[in-house]
Amino acid sequence: MEHPILREKAYVAIKEKLLHREIQPGERIREDLLAQEVSMSRTPVREAISQLTSEGFIVSLPRKGLFCANITCEEMLDFLKIREALEVLAIRECVQRATDEDIDRLGTLLESYQQAMTSGTRREASDLDSQFHMAIAEMSKSRKLIRFIGEIGDFMCLARAKERPDLTPKEKDLSIRQHRAILEAIRRRDISRAEEAMRTNILGMKRKLGLEEKLDG
Repeated sequence: MEHPILREKAYVAIKEKLLHREIQPGERIREDLLAQEVSMSRTPVREAISQLTSEGFIVSLPRKGLFCANITCEEMLDFLKIREALEVLAIRECVQRATDEDIDRLGTLLESYQQAMTSGTRREASDLDSQFHMAIAEMSKSRKLIRFIGEIGDFMCLARAKERPDLTPKEKDLSIRQHRAILEAIRRRDISRAEEAMRTNILGMKRKLGLEEKLDG
């Protein structure tokens, strides 16, 4: 049983490096160096890389080697279309199924997100943004929906490498207000307003990723 456990540990460690951009999109990946970095033998690392390649996080190019996936603008738009459909469904279910305690937890996450946006790092804010959206998915009580949104969210972590290094104060304030609108609609159990607020927030993601000129394409 030891080997599968090591493989899983290698998988988690390497994926964390990819999602937190310790390995940049498009950067070459060397199996031997990666094994040293995660303090494991090459066998579980090789198997973890194989799994991440099959999932699309790592790309294998013939005669060139392994590289961290570099998400194209077209792929980002595709991910965001899928994410919008999934998250609108999730928030609809969330409004109907979330308990008052669930909603209070979402409010606590929003407070942490606001603090990170105003005085924390961009990475802290991005992590809390992801947690906020995943919390809504979890409140839908749909295991399939939670898994699908989580998978899209992982690819969006790679896509965020294309974001500008920082947002303007106006952009930060707008993002906070968008998340407040989502929370308020959930508190009011207003499905149509919640769906509209979520779509507005997804549109904001497209703009932060510099995809404005492609929105009508």
